[in-house]
Amino acid sequence: MKKVFLIILIIMSAANYSLHPQRSDSAEITAQTILARVDRIMQYPAGEIQGNMKHIYPDGKSFDIDFKGLITISDFLFSFKSSSRGESLKVLYNMGGEDIWVYNIHALQLFHKMGIDKYDSVILTNFSFIDMSNSNFQSNYNAKIMGKTLIKGIECYRLNLDPIFDKSEYGLITLYATVDQYLPLRIDYHDRDKVVFKFQSLAKTMEKAGRIIPIRYDMLNIKNGTVTILNFNKFEEDKKFTGEIFRPEKLGE
Repeated sequence: MKKVFLIILIIMSAANYSLHPQRSDSAEITAQTILARVDRIMQYPAGEIQGNMKHIYPDGKSFDIDFKGLITISDFLFSFKSSSRGESLKVLYNMGGEDIWVYNIHALQLFHKMGIDKYDSVILTNFSFIDMSNSNFQSNYNAKIMGKTLIKGIECYRLNLDPIFDKSEYGLITLYATVDQYLPLRIDYHDRDKVVFKFQSLAKTMEKAGRIIPIRYDMLNIKNGTVTILNFNKFEEDKKFTGEIFRPEKLGE
């Protein structure tokens, strides 16, 4: 009888031992993993993209800007135009959006956006140059999962992103990524006093070649009550470009 009891104890111990590794293998998702997947979703598809921005004031007045982007893995070249001023701005992003050059076509001036200048508005809209850079969150922020919450009835991870670099105009970013697909459903931008002053909502996506692509963002500035709607209307992934066009000195040509 004692032998039988001893055998049972050995079997139970072996069963418990085999269960613990299974729990450790199914570790909870980390903040950096979520950021990696969000970064992947937000990256522009390679090729040519076209779209428009509509900036709306509290009184209902608005203005429109059309843009075209030439996109490779690490370099993006955007040109912006309006019906009133024609083509007025070229914005070059090198190194995956980390290095920003802006050419004012009417003033014939080239600017290298560094430090706080990266946070300047793109043609008086709610989007800054760094917002449109799609530079990786992973490279610029330390992230921490703060829990889960509902955004528009959808369960999301809530992450706090603290800037790595001191010159960031965003004192904190709060990111809400859906639990099922890691879509960046909302991004809250805090000033240096950690007060939310604008937020971006992901309003529409499409699926292409097995990938989810955001095609509309809404950016609300809480302080002045304005909204900028950013739409991507056309994707041409078969377009190829030479490296020459992604050099800052070529922007004025």
